[in-house]
Amino acid sequence: MSDTNEAFGAGSPTTPISVMICENSAVQLRILSQAVREAGYEVQTAKSATDALEVMKLMPVDIFLTGIEVGEVNGLEACWSLKGNSDTESTYTIVVTASGEERRLEESLDAGADDFIRKPVNMTELRARLRAASRLVRMQKQFRHLAETDSLTGSANRRAFLQYLEMEVTRSERHGAETSVIMVDLDHFKNINDTCGHAAGDAVLREVVKAMQSCLRPRDMLGRLGGEEFAILLNGTDISEASTIAEEVRSSIEQRLIELPSGEKLSVTASFGVSNVCPALGQDTPETVLQAADDALYHAKQCGRNQVIVCAAEPDEQLAEAS
Repeated sequence: MSDTNEAFGAGSPTTPISVMICENSAVQLRILSQAVREAGYEVQTAKSATDALEVMKLMPVDIFLTGIEVGEVNGLEACWSLKGNSDTESTYTIVVTASGEERRLEESLDAGADDFIRKPVNMTELRARLRAASRLVRMQKQFRHLAETDSLTGSANRRAFLQYLEMEVTRSERHGAETSVIMVDLDHFKNINDTCGHAAGDAVLREVVKAMQSCLRPRDMLGRLGGEEFAILLNGTDISEASTIAEEVRSSIEQRLIELPSGEKLSVTASFGVSNVCPALGQDTPETVLQAADDALYHAKQCGRNQVIVCAAEPDEQLAEAS
């Protein structure tokens, strides 16, 4: 979404609310954008619905404030387009209509507009409408954040991670962007649960996530796939850089001293497999990219654990140890 963690973090209720203002009158656009910006919102502007929709494809916004006559594609059609796209259907839409255009009000609501405001725009009323929209947007974000978060560790859950991976693989294919994945599995984790108890195991998982997050960039996504298995999505990252990041994460985990609920302290290690989107190797779907990383991870386990293995860069190459 945008940077990865920002995309995942969009569920946070503390994220600033963003508004796209679409208006073909330069004067009206300036007045509206100034008023909305002064009210504390992040503002983007466009003079046509076509331009607004193009921007929102790359950088989704929370609230879309639009006039009706805004170019070849009118504001109502823009609302319809947003509501018909699963990526933008949650965008709150407000249509600005001229006074007395009751027919247009009905059309606006039928087109998927969530609210409307009449011209000339009363700025006090506009701010009130935006506050009401913001409450709904934040509530939706909070629900989405809870639905996408692993409750134990605070990382993305399996469903959210796989959904974002699918989006990034598609984007990589379309635009040729580098995308890499790191699979992570804690070594001998079952022994911790068996000897120290599940509360100790939970404490280890939480601390390991903190150790991993300390090495990651804002655009990276960390997800828990299940049990002690995690995955890291690195968009805009080639496999060489991904292996370097994996080694930093491995070292961070190994060096972390974890205090258990009993007061006992221990350290743990993890094994890593690294792969990337590479059509030449048949790694061009979320499943194949993950499988390649999982194969490399299995090789790391077989070779003694606590190491990083990178999948082959060429079909005839062997898996390479990176640590």
